[in-house]
Amino acid sequence: MEILDNIPVVLDREKTAARLRFKPGRPPFAALDDLLDRARLLIRLRAVHGIAYAGAKTEDAVEVGGVVFRGRVLSRYLGPAQKVFPFVMTAGPELEAAAAASGDLLAQYWLEETANIALEEGVGWLAGRLAARWGFPGLSSLDPGSLADWPITEQPKLFSLFHGGEWLIGVRLTESCLMLPRKSVSGILFPSEENFLSCRLCDRPGCSSRKAPFGG
Repeated sequence: MEILDNIPVVLDREKTAARLRFKPGRPPFAALDDLLDRARLLIRLRAVHGIAYAGAKTEDAVEVGGVVFRGRVLSRYLGPAQKVFPFVMTAGPELEAAAAASGDLLAQYWLEETANIALEEGVGWLAGRLAARWGFPGLSSLDPGSLADWPITEQPKLFSLFHGGEWLIGVRLTESCLMLPRKSVSGILFPSEENFLSCRLCDRPGCSSRKAPFGG
């Protein structure tokens, strides 16, 4: 198990503007740089990850590190004896607290969305780091709750792989399987040459985090 502190916080100006639907020359575009500067001060990306192996599997279940996970998609992409990397990453509690104290729902949304972007970039950074270390062409991610096929109720099983290590980065799991701080992500990174994206299997409309069209 490895703890990573001070992971780079990447907030690209153009990507963030597009995500928040800020239009050049129109308010509040002029305030975008202030928003990004504030977010960079508040976000502290930290992660814990382990190394496990996928074992026996059936059509709708696969064993990872001695834990059996249920899900057809997970079983499909995780093959026997395949090295995989369970992880938890958080942006920390400071940004959430600042957003909640803003008193402005729109400003709160903007600030919290920057944390979502930073987490996505952070997971990409972690995937690239592990791929380079172990000689994989690329790593993709599956996250509990991102698809109906692998529900969020599987979250405690994933956390059991860390043996309490998630506490070292300040993350805990609630009885309803949600993570605190809320701006946290978890999942399993696995070798993938085809750049698997769970968005292609999710038909949720209007998702601001979508990276690929449903079925695309």
